[in-house]
Amino acid sequence: MKNLLAYFKIMRPLNLLQGGIAILVCMALADPKPEWLSVLLALVIVWAYTGAGNILNDYFDVEIDRINRPQRPIPAGLIQPRTALFYAIFLFALGTAAVVPVFNRQLAIIIPFALFFLITYTKFFKPRPLWGNLIVSAILGMTFLFGSSIFGDIRVGIVPCLLAFGFNFVREIVKDMQDVAGDQARGARTFPLVYGLTAARRLVIVATLILMVGALVPFYLKIYGKFYLLILVLTVEIPLIYVIFSISRDASATNCGRIAAILKGDIFFGLLAIFAGKF
Repeated sequence: MKNLLAYFKIMRPLNLLQGGIAILVCMALADPKPEWLSVLLALVIVWAYTGAGNILNDYFDVEIDRINRPQRPIPAGLIQPRTALFYAIFLFALGTAAVVPVFNRQLAIIIPFALFFLITYTKFFKPRPLWGNLIVSAILGMTFLFGSSIFGDIRVGIVPCLLAFGFNFVREIVKDMQDVAGDQARGARTFPLVYGLTAARRLVIVATLILMVGALVPFYLKIYGKFYLLILVLTVEIPLIYVIFSISRDASATNCGRIAAILKGDIFFGLLAIFAGKF
């Protein structure tokens, strides 16, 4: 049973949940409402691609994870690296097969980009300062473009895409600050290692401020309503103020890990704000 659960854990359940909620938000924003078969296929595609990308990341990062995250299935010995690679290939194939019934011209552009970035991220983009952070943030933001294109109007996914991109970019930099020990041991070239923790902290603060201001724009442009603003201020803006205050005082790996967890949870409240913003 432990090994069986490892095959679910390696897909990163919280990332799957985030992707699933993103699709449901796209469904709620769609007009007219999509058929449930389209929603189900969209969930399968997002979960399969997300899981495959995370597994591929763990496959290439196994030596770094032995230091930073030894509890993950591969460094813990619950899944062999070769098995994980075949598992990722299977999930990529499953997601691609599920695309066929909902394929359209917009997906003909989105899917190749998503697959390219998912497959090349860890090996080619992650070792380059900022590039890896930008790519993984773009992948997560593209979930909204993908979902809204399946449901008939890609335009409704643009604002959620941009907000998700900003949120995840901040979190990715914080995670790199948390992982400096393991990344340095393996010769990685993340932003904190190349430019220093002080520069990384400043980048997090500036990016968070931009995100806070940018998140208010959809309300003032009347894209989303008053419930968006209420939930955004109480559950997103206030925690982001805390993030700025906390990281400016303490950039240790322990505190960065705590901040990364706060940001991950805060993303869900951001999605809730977008959902409520329609009313």
